[in-house]
Amino acid sequence: MDRPAQRPDVNGKAVFAGMLGALGNALAVLSMEVGNIHPQIALDLSHLATIVAAYALGPAWGALTGALVAAFPFVRFSLMGYLPIVIGLLIFPGKAMTGFFVGTLGRKLRPSLAVPLGYVPESVFTYATLELARRALLPPEQAAFLSRGVILGILLKAWVEILVLAGIAEILVVRVLRTQTLLRESNAPRA
Repeated sequence: MDRPAQRPDVNGKAVFAGMLGALGNALAVLSMEVGNIHPQIALDLSHLATIVAAYALGPAWGALTGALVAAFPFVRFSLMGYLPIVIGLLIFPGKAMTGFFVGTLGRKLRPSLAVPLGYVPESVFTYATLELARRALLPPEQAAFLSRGVILGILLKAWVEILVLAGIAEILVVRVLRTQTLLRESNAPRA
C-alpha cells in the first residue's frame, strides 16, 4: 500500500517561528536593558532566535523570524529613538536578511561560519541605511546623534554579538536539530 506524500507542517512551522520571534524580542528587551552603551547603541541578542529558526526551519522561516525579532529594536531605536520611522522600518528587512542568508548557508556550513557570513548582507545594508539617513534625511540636531563614529560603533558592537552568537549557535543548533529529529522519529507512524 502506498503512503500518502508527506505534507510539510506549515502550521507547526509558523507556530515555532512565532515562538522564536517572541523569544527573540524577549532577548532584545533583556539584553538592551543590560547593555545600553549609547542612546543609539545597545546590546541586542535577538538574532539567537533568528539563527535557530534559520537552521531548524530553513531560509524562508529564518527570514520571517528575523523580521519578527525586529519588533522591539524598531520600537527602541525608531519610535523611542532618533531614527525616523521610515528608516526604522528598514530594521525589519535587515534582520530578515540575516535569517535568510544564515538559513541558506546553514545547509552547507556549520554555524561558526554560516552565522558571520550570513550577517554580511545585513551589515552592509545597515551601514548604507544609517549613512543615508545621517546625510540626507535627518535634521542636523538628530544627525549629531548618528555620526559616522556611532554608525561604526553600532556595526562593531553588532559584529561582536554575531561572533558570540555564532559560538552559542555552534552548541545550541546541534542540540535543537537533534531534539527535532528525535521528535519526528517518535511521531512517525510505525509500520
